Amino acid sequence: MTRLILCRHAETGNSAQAKELAEALAGVPLAAVYTSPLARAVDTARAVAAQPVQVDDLREIDFGEVEGLSFDAYPSELRAELLRDPTSARFPFGETYGELKERVCLALAEIVARHPGETIAVVTHAGPIRAALGSWLGMPDEAIFRLDQRFAAINVVDWIEGVPLLRLVNGLASPAALRAAL
Repeated sequence: MTRLILCRHAETGNSAQAKELAEALAGVPLAAVYTSPLARAVDTARAVAAQPVQVDDLREIDFGEVEGLSFDAYPSELRAELLRDPTSARFPFGETYGELKERVCLALAEIVARHPGETIAVVTHAGPIRAALGSWLGMPDEAIFRLDQRFAAINVVDWIEGVPLLRLVNGLASPAALRAAL
């Protein structure tokens, strides 16, 4: 069995959440810690491990030319498409949800394959976590927004003979919550 502890990054600038996540994982024998290369994930991962491995394909969806804009500032056509069918919309010069899901699931499969019988942690973003969990559960794409991911959330997935078994979803970053799931 390979155990994947999939964590959402702490809220930007919230070192207390990152510290809580690190404390929750302190008693877990981690073979490796991987992270998205985006600063909020790297900062959180560095609270868990001094040298987390950055994996580009663990980054959040590419918002293209609307990166950093509030939803209200998006072009009206994009806002309408996102409200109508968010997982089919393409961000201008960016990605679709399907592209995000494909790259994240491939990256996580490679990480899990590198660590048979070990426990690993991955720090990433809500979008990639939802995409992976939804894929492993066989959820329709449009249902992924029903999966909440709080800042510094812990998700535990055991891979048993290539089959994912979700032990914890959106758990609190606490040693007690993690122990209860393991």
